[in-house]
Amino acid sequence: VEFPAVLLNTASGEVEAEFHSYVQPQEHPLLSAFCTELTGIAQNQVEEGVPLHICLSQFLKWIQKIQKEKKILFISDIPNHSMSETKLCTFVTWTDWDLGVCLHYECKRKQLRKPDILNTWIDLKATYRLFYNRKPNGLKGALQDLGIAFVGREHSGLDDSRNTARLAWRMICDGCVLKVTKSFNK
Repeated sequence: VEFPAVLLNTASGEVEAEFHSYVQPQEHPLLSAFCTELTGIAQNQVEEGVPLHICLSQFLKWIQKIQKEKKILFISDIPNHSMSETKLCTFVTWTDWDLGVCLHYECKRKQLRKPDILNTWIDLKATYRLFYNRKPNGLKGALQDLGIAFVGREHSGLDDSRNTARLAWRMICDGCVLKVTKSFNK
């Protein structure tokens, strides 16, 4: 019901751009009380949202604009482009759930073509566990372990994205080299 992303500059720690859309549920259009309580998303917000295929199209347009403006390449783009003056980019998620399970199967089920750039990512939870040698108690717990307060509402997609970026930046500052942990690309 929500599709957020933030662009983190890993040289400065600044969030340089954000994308956010509510996605209209097509098969079960009414949100459950559990979903509303967990995410803070209201029924009218998803009713004013867009179907998933439109959201993915809008997201791709946003990504393509950023790629041109900031000279960014995704791993799936490398064989087709020159590397001069470009910066590599990939997605960072808290667990494999969003890209590896939820979006993957939703696109398959609806016979939507998932953009190739969403087939490769870094699972920050797994990376955190290996780098700090401890099991985090959720995104908020991982931030708290490092003395960072969670900003916003837990399970709000955009707030979770911003906080994941803050955690990734802290890990980079602590010496962690972020590497792809999952890829559906051949």
